[in-house]
Amino acid sequence: MIVRYNLPAVTATMLNDYVNQCKNLSLIMDKYPTQTVITETKNKGPWLQGLTQGNHIDLALTRAAYSRWYAMMSAMKATLFNASVDWRMVVGLGGETVLETDLTLHHLYGIPYIPGSALKGLTRAYVTGELEGYKSEKLDNDNEEVKRIFGSQERAGTVIFFDAMPVDGRATFALDIMNSHYPKYYGEKALPTNDQDPNPVTFLTVTNTTFMFALASRNPQDQQHLEDVEQAQEWLKTALEKYGVGGKTSAGYGYFKEIHDGQESASVAQSSQATSTPTSSPAQLAPGERIRPNIPKFRERQEITGSVVAPTDELRQRISSDAKAFLRYQSFSTKDVLIVVNAEEAQNWKPGETRICLFIREEVQNGCTVLVCQPRPSKKKKG
Repeated sequence: MIVRYNLPAVTATMLNDYVNQCKNLSLIMDKYPTQTVITETKNKGPWLQGLTQGNHIDLALTRAAYSRWYAMMSAMKATLFNASVDWRMVVGLGGETVLETDLTLHHLYGIPYIPGSALKGLTRAYVTGELEGYKSEKLDNDNEEVKRIFGSQERAGTVIFFDAMPVDGRATFALDIMNSHYPKYYGEKALPTNDQDPNPVTFLTVTNTTFMFALASRNPQDQQHLEDVEQAQEWLKTALEKYGVGGKTSAGYGYFKEIHDGQESASVAQSSQATSTPTSSPAQLAPGERIRPNIPKFRERQEITGSVVAPTDELRQRISSDAKAFLRYQSFSTKDVLIVVNAEEAQNWKPGETRICLFIREEVQNGCTVLVCQPRPSKKKKG
């Protein structure tokens, strides 16, 4: 099958012959998307799905690259710790690309990484936004300790934030989707009516991946600098758990869990190899058992957006609750994930409407993950 590209004929011919052998995912996404993917947005999903299978990552190369990076960090006496993506992560989603969405990948190795600048900004945002005694809205208003650690216009900070790399050079990708139900409302400032065609946008995310983080002192001979590194590390760990990194953190993306110090890198690498290799065999399931969907771990009263579905008899028989409304969560099947709202006011919600609810608890009923929610209070001012 001849695939068309917006490239000179000779280059396009070479791509058809060799693109499947390319071991750099970043190169394919940035330089060689097909003509159909560029011109027909709805056909982007199958192309991206094909990129998630691991055929475009050179594991020997990425593993060697990680080993060199780890050796360099150790030689610099950097403070190391690792953490696993809690659900999914997408860094660089808003990057300028012909694909509409983007994902930050190493331009040489094609694996995801988290820029040190993003980690530094995340840490400072957490410190100045949450911690008493450190809060400030402008760089000029930072207290002396924050200025010393993170730097200012006058001097560099005492702590260096390095790019975070996937342990052992291994990463797993997952196809995701965001769906604009009212494209004319966002693009043409028309009313958000339910007769508008949804405009699904597919994009790649990182999942089931452990990253190694590294911080170092700008002057290892200075005891104050070393203490600053330890302080920054604790702040960064908390920020990764509470704030998340990358895009769509309000929807559960970018949060981290299972944070350990860098001395456990060997065991983590083995675990990563066992869990994140795309070609690994799925676990054996008992008869009738379903694979649990990979959804975020929601916090109480976190906002969840869903699309109202008709309350069929099949749904009511399968879900043992006095539900007034059922909603589909993202692109998951209602057999796998279902949002349930019991409040009386939800009984008038119409199928197809998009509603924002507040998470209460999670249950598993007949193999379905049920997200029990309540309607979000109206933000309209009274009187």
